[in-house]
Amino acid sequence: MPDHFAGVVPIDRSNLTLADQVEARLREQIVQGHFSPGVRLNEGEIAQSLGTSRGPVREALRRLEHHGLVTVEPHRGAFVRRLDLAEVRELFEVRIALESEAADLAASRLDRTGTSLLLDLQHHAEHEVSQGQQTVVFDRHDLHEAIVRLAGNQRLAQAVTQINVELRLARSRSGADGPRTKHAAHEHRLLVEQLTAGDRAGAARAMREHLTASLQNTIQLLYRRDGTELA
Repeated sequence: MPDHFAGVVPIDRSNLTLADQVEARLREQIVQGHFSPGVRLNEGEIAQSLGTSRGPVREALRRLEHHGLVTVEPHRGAFVRRLDLAEVRELFEVRIALESEAADLAASRLDRTGTSLLLDLQHHAEHEVSQGQQTVVFDRHDLHEAIVRLAGNQRLAQAVTQINVELRLARSRSGADGPRTKHAAHEHRLLVEQLTAGDRAGAARAMREHLTASLQNTIQLLYRRDGTELA
């Protein structure tokens, strides 16, 4: 396994538990695509790279399995989870339902501060896209996270977070090419327009159309027509 932690400062033992810190580090590496789907996560190598023992690594891997990022196979070890086409579709269907409802609620509850936040996120994202800065633009300026937060429903927010943790396995590989990034920025603009106008039905519809396009892009980039995974 390549040393994805080369040059990384050893784990800081002062605040969070070691398992917390190892989990955070591994989660970041997985969702950013540094570990390919199906790659074995060797406890010993990870422990050595992070300057800790195997115990916290083992606990972190169990937690990541619970969150759907890792699969643990008896007598074989832990592996980065693979998502098949059916799983990606199901996760997106749930995400579309939840975030469309979030957009509806946010449109009805948006105040001046929330409006300013959405416009600011959209402005910065559009500027970076226009400058060709496509990589992780929408992670830096996360309009979706803001909308879910502005919906004001903690249970909904928790459900969206769990779905998106799993979907990051697909999103880290599909990413956004030039055309898709520009299309997504345009879709975000339409979404923000509906939200700031207080149009609940329009906001829900714009979110649904945007995420449906995202699903189609993910499938096109990751899977063949017969549903098998591209290399």
